[in-house]
Amino acid sequence: MVVLGWLLIVAAPIASPLPGPGGIALFVIGLGVILKHSLWAKKRYSRLSRHHPEYARWANWALRRNKVKGTPPFPDIKRDILHLFRRDDLDAKLP
Repeated sequence: MVVLGWLLIVAAPIASPLPGPGGIALFVIGLGVILKHSLWAKKRYSRLSRHHPEYARWANWALRRNKVKGTPPFPDIKRDILHLFRRDDLDAKLP
């Protein structure tokens, strides 16, 4: 099953030029299959869910785990995106 999950993830970029959201669906299904059947992926997921609980609620909801009742609120991704583009050298003097 893990090999099937990885094949779905590899097939996602190949299917993405086709009309419709086929590539995204294959990627998400592949990740779900890997998470259900791989101990390594479960350990990585538990570490990620401790650091980012707002994203873990969405993943638990998508995997139909009984930790989340109803649809969770969408996480605030603006803070995460701005963190990617943060500049640490603003106070540095230029030569």
